[in-house]
Amino acid sequence: MKKRNYFAVILSFLMTLTALISWTKTNVIADGGPKQVDATITNFRFMNLSRTNVGDIYYTDNFYFNLDWATNNTGATLKAGDYFTIDLPDTVMFSADSSPVDFDLYDQDGSGAVIARAHITPGTTGATAKVVFTDWVDNRYNVNGNIQLSARFDLTRVPINQSSSFTITVNAGQPNTSSSTGSVNVDGPQILNNETLHKFAWYDTTNPNIANWEIRINHRQAILPNAIIHDTIVGSNERILPNTIRLFTVQMDQYGNDIAGTSTPVNLAGKLTMSDNDQTFTINVGNINGEQYHLTYQSTYTEGTDLNNTLTLTSNGQTYDFDAHFTRAYSGGSGSGDLAHKIKLTKVDEDDNSITLANAVFTVTQPDGTTFNLTTGADGTVTSEALVQGTYKVKETTAPAGYELNNIEYTLQVTATDGALQTISDKPIKTNISVTKTWVGPKAGPITVHLFANGTDTGTTLTLDDTNNWTASFTNVRKYDQNGTEIQYTISEDAVSGYNTTITGNQTTGFTITNTEQPRITSTPKTSDNTNIYLYIGMMFVGIIAISYLFSKRKSYR
Repeated sequence: MKKRNYFAVILSFLMTLTALISWTKTNVIADGGPKQVDATITNFRFMNLSRTNVGDIYYTDNFYFNLDWATNNTGATLKAGDYFTIDLPDTVMFSADSSPVDFDLYDQDGSGAVIARAHITPGTTGATAKVVFTDWVDNRYNVNGNIQLSARFDLTRVPINQSSSFTITVNAGQPNTSSSTGSVNVDGPQILNNETLHKFAWYDTTNPNIANWEIRINHRQAILPNAIIHDTIVGSNERILPNTIRLFTVQMDQYGNDIAGTSTPVNLAGKLTMSDNDQTFTINVGNINGEQYHLTYQSTYTEGTDLNNTLTLTSNGQTYDFDAHFTRAYSGGSGSGDLAHKIKLTKVDEDDNSITLANAVFTVTQPDGTTFNLTTGADGTVTSEALVQGTYKVKETTAPAGYELNNIEYTLQVTATDGALQTISDKPIKTNISVTKTWVGPKAGPITVHLFANGTDTGTTLTLDDTNNWTASFTNVRKYDQNGTEIQYTISEDAVSGYNTTITGNQTTGFTITNTEQPRITSTPKTSDNTNIYLYIGMMFVGIIAISYLFSKRKSYR
């Protein structure tokens, strides 16, 4: 039983530890990684493939949700990787076959800079677009823009020939979610009235470099003698593919749709002519006696371009024409933002600007009245985060150790093109050191006193004499060194001959130099002194020896 209890305790401990580690990892990643930003749709419109805002869309056409968006209350905190999502309603569909799922949003200034990249995840119905910012957003605020999302109606959910509402959701399922709703008329097929020509194109899902063209001819069943069809690609290097040109006689319903089983191919031998490097073809149809025709062909297509085409039918001097164009549905977007700049402060010593000071604390008041603090580092400087444009107030609230607080409030301007630089000086705290000369004995001449800081001669001197009553001070000397440590001052004087020197006191209470005259020493013979007697005896003894020596030499000569 005890073993089981021990096992249960150990297992519980391990499970708790694992959960704690997992929680810690999760929170670390969440704090440091990309974040979902608060964004909203500020304007909701519908756009056709010509990128023109419209109030009506044909029920089978692709179209765009034309959405203006804005990030909210982000300041200049956006970073590369931050994102927001846009959910399209389940009443529309996004086809990855007809529109790319990945696209870029560009800077609205025309520079070509990519501000964000979007990826669309299609659903069975609806779709989700994730917009991920690039490093373009660094140091920018008021980031906003436009996004155009390609879609088509889900005809099982959207009624035709009436107005329908569609709701876009931003950051679905998140606390900062928001939504916006727009309406558009969904037009169904219309009964054709007196139509001679109509042309449209559609995207080839099997080949993105192909455009498919379809032409209705003579839906009104007119008599058109000597009919000639002339078709030209305009303003591009694309070309018509001759082998794809097909002409059929058909029977159409009142909406222009081919009636099943009524299509008959027309032999184009001797009727079809190509020209202009395959950018133009002509078909000599001949006499049309009320027949209806359906003409199809393919042309080359370069993705991202708008392909224009002109169709003409002539009959005995009568001309009918129709202009058509084709472009693939490309989701896209753009954006802008105000470039934020920074404030850089430099703290220096007022006496020597080459000395920079750490640990100065400044309070910065922003244009909206909120504040934040900046503290200088070891190099004496501090730089803010990117800031919005406006007027900022900067005031020192804590001076570096050993310095007086600077009470000046500085006004700085941060603009769209520039930040703000400000050098702010502090006065070092200073002190006065008094020195007094005291004489014990006659006063000597002027005295020179030297000042030492932490044992090193400062090169500063004082002269004490009768004119200043033998008292003076070293004035305005620094009380602290650059590290905020109080400087230890001492003094010395040039030696005075015949005097002993004593220095008392300190830098706080003042120093006193006492010069005491040295006693004079005189030599007086003692009465019992026998020194001279011994000297005389010695001299006599040496003299006797010298005389004896001379006499002995003299005898030897004889």
